Amino acid sequence: MKTITKLMINEFKIAELGMDFMGYSINKKNASYHHLIIPRRFHGPMTRENGAILNGFTSHPYLHRIEAVDLEIFNLITSEMIDENIKGRIDIENLRKINDLLLFFEKEHCGDTTKSGKPLIKEEYVKRLIR
Repeated sequence: MKTITKLMINEFKIAELGMDFMGYSINKKNASYHHLIIPRRFHGPMTRENGAILNGFTSHPYLHRIEAVDLEIFNLITSEMIDENIKGRIDIENLRKINDLLLFFEKEHCGDTTKSGKPLIKEEYVKRLIR
């Protein structure tokens, strides 16, 4: 695990909360760094200010699926995580807004499939700690 990821896990008390920036269950083994402001594909820095800690098996891949399908929802979720980053803590109000955005996305895209014919929204993507 990269040092910045470890530092952010400690600073944001991710292990103690058992929750990532989007309200998904997380532990140190499935934690991943997500570029918030400048994407990795544009050589965004792996810094605290540019990052969020997400579950590498649920919220992180789900967020990128959302990005590919609905950029507006992706940007709104990203904005909430940037706000958490600025606050320096996982915040219940941000998590509720993220959950509302995810519920809207799930309602709009329920039954949609990927190009390979698999469900766009996997079962594990709807299992959040914040409801």
